[in-house]
Amino acid sequence: MTSPLDEFQQVGRDLYATGLVSSHGGNMSIRRGEGILITTHGSRLGHLSRTDLVEVPPDTRSVGGPAAEPSVDLGLHRAVYAAVPQARAVVHAHARHAIALSLVSKEIRPRDAEGRHYLELVPVVPGDWDVAAGLTAALRQHRIAVVTGHGSYAWGEDLWQALQWTSILEESAQVLWLLRILTGES
Repeated sequence: MTSPLDEFQQVGRDLYATGLVSSHGGNMSIRRGEGILITTHGSRLGHLSRTDLVEVPPDTRSVGGPAAEPSVDLGLHRAVYAAVPQARAVVHAHARHAIALSLVSKEIRPRDAEGRHYLELVPVVPGDWDVAAGLTAALRQHRIAVVTGHGSYAWGEDLWQALQWTSILEESAQVLWLLRILTGES
């Protein structure tokens, strides 16, 4: 069994190596008891160390004294855990093809076999002032959603499963892009 740090490091390396996040983009968290273990603000997911993780209490009003600043998306992670009780982990990625599609579509419908099998439909949530409400509503029904122009949020039983949904979405988005180029579909 791997430690939480090992899981964060391995999944973070995969996110970075596959181009799902930039050098300092994205964030990840796991539910730990009533609290959350989350990456710090500006951490490099491809090169995480123990100091890049911070444990925060469930209270939405406080962070609870750690020296490191948690990800600015802490509120969204908390909202997902509150809305989706079965979520044990959340991965936020900046997958470029999915982000581009989110700027022109209200949903992403994969056309490839794997995407159709696992995802069927990926909601695109407006990135307005109430993004948490839209995102949590989408994630109650789906394992992954995309915030317009910002990136995907996936939940899973662990970080590996959330990475799976994230990578399937980006592969499906790439296939959709290629189809648009080849066929002129919009």
